[in-house]
Amino acid sequence: MTNPFNRTTLWVVIGVAVISLVVAIVLTVLGPAQKFSAASDGYSVSAIGHKGLVTLLAKLDVPVVLSRNNSSAKAQHGLLIIAEPNITAKETERLKALIASAPANVLVVLPKWYGFTNGDGRWIDDAELKDLPEVEQVLAAIGLEDGNLLARAAPSMQWLAEDLPQPKLRASVQTIASRAVTPAISDRERALLGHYEHEGKTIWILTDPDVINNAGLSHPENAQLAVALIDRLRDGGPVVFDETVHGHAQTPSLLHVLFEFPLVLATMQVMICALLVVWAAMVRFGPKRAPPPPLAPGKDFLIANTAALLRYGGHDAAALERYLGATIQVVRHALHAPDSLGPAATIAWLERVRVSRGSKLSLPELQNTVAAARDPQRVLEVADHVYRWRMEMTHGTANRS
Repeated sequence: MTNPFNRTTLWVVIGVAVISLVVAIVLTVLGPAQKFSAASDGYSVSAIGHKGLVTLLAKLDVPVVLSRNNSSAKAQHGLLIIAEPNITAKETERLKALIASAPANVLVVLPKWYGFTNGDGRWIDDAELKDLPEVEQVLAAIGLEDGNLLARAAPSMQWLAEDLPQPKLRASVQTIASRAVTPAISDRERALLGHYEHEGKTIWILTDPDVINNAGLSHPENAQLAVALIDRLRDGGPVVFDETVHGHAQTPSLLHVLFEFPLVLATMQVMICALLVVWAAMVRFGPKRAPPPPLAPGKDFLIANTAALLRYGGHDAAALERYLGATIQVVRHALHAPDSLGPAATIAWLERVRVSRGSKLSLPELQNTVAAARDPQRVLEVADHVYRWRMEMTHGTANRS
């Protein structure tokens, strides 16, 4: 058997397949390129970030999403967490739009810290408290505008909590005093966690992010509180961390998704296959095929050539008449019709046999149809009727009762 590939082509195809397989395995093992941050967002592994909470929820089999667009829609059947939004005009407007379109379950975590990153951009060397008036801009954006709401003080020795674990916090605990907020965790005067009504929906607010940030989760009490609170609010649905308020907004793009892990593996495979197809179409692929002989052997070629000549000469109708005459003689001999019968008597004799066998194709009607056929397409159709008449006369019909 001739090898369909020459040696060079075979080695190229094998090499491409092996490289593609190795790249797929390496990317699968190493995982996707991680997005890192040192700020107060879900990508941050620094002390003030929230990567720890995202990882903790994922390990507890809680569906968790870091959302860079359409966060409210993604959280329709779960919990939307807006954790420490940036205090800029653009992000504040995003925050207002999020609150307006948010689902029933929303948790807002107020900002507290500025972080100063080191050289690698993943950790912080130092952190400073944000000014309270800056944080109160977030309160105004989410519908709490009482004025002088926030304060920072030493932590309470005993928090009043509604069926939630006790938090453990260091100095400068950030709390709120507002008639609009119903406390869930408080020190009897000021709330650390509470909820309020805004535009027909209930919004939960956690005033101090040290309960859920990476540094705070080092205390088991805070981790228990964070998980218990989120599990209560999500009501079995997913947890969506909005990252648009941290400057990570991204317009949905199918092209961008196709080149992100893991879909980039399938995209690479398709591109490689497309390149091979283009290569095969542009150059000879495999050994040169031998040209066919000028005249093909066998009966099929002879029959096809004869039919083409008859059609070219316009003898379709004449060939059909001869075909019918030859078919009548074949059927006559197959049924042992008497040799003394003339043409008319033969047709009458065959008609009597047809009627007795229950065939529906009448020979006189078939002769008239053959005589009237002139169009090449019609000639082919009538020839098929002649063949069916022969089969029914010699082998019977399935329509016999």
